[in-house]
Amino acid sequence: RVHEDVEFYSTLRTARAVERADVCILVVDATEGMHVQDLRIANQVWDRGAGLVVAVNKWDLVEEKDANTAVRGERELKARAPFLEFIPFVYVSALTGQRMTRLLDVVLQVAAERTKRVPTAEVNRVLESLVEQQQPPQPVGESVRLFFATQIGTAPPRFAVVSNRPDAIPEAYTRYLARGFRE
Repeated sequence: RVHEDVEFYSTLRTARAVERADVCILVVDATEGMHVQDLRIANQVWDRGAGLVVAVNKWDLVEEKDANTAVRGERELKARAPFLEFIPFVYVSALTGQRMTRLLDVVLQVAAERTKRVPTAEVNRVLESLVEQQQPPQPVGESVRLFFATQIGTAPPRFAVVSNRPDAIPEAYTRYLARGFRE
């Protein structure tokens, strides 16, 4: 729903860049905060499976900041967009160069995490722990059992969980497992 030509073409270029990227840096103005369009871009990166780092620029211009300003801002954002919970935020200043090398280090770390292989034994330990904490919902009839899990791909990491009734597992429980594996 972008009406101006410049915005339309910048949105189109952003979508193409996200399609080609392994790791995206979403630059947000610290003085203005994260807008709806920024959240859309972050969601697009998330859906595509690319890595994401949020660079909060102009951090040097933020007045009246204390040691917890960044933490509070991140908490509010993650409440609005829960998929940002595991996304690293780096507070930078392009003008002064503050934390720019840290930003590049974080990008390399995210790229490495995307290609990480987790041993099947560890994946199964995590699955067992998650099921111990919360059993899958049991519909009437045959019980739902999760047998084992394994990593089936990287970039982004993908896992498969083998169950006797996969179609009976609700979306909420799938999100619970995904969150547990991410942690």
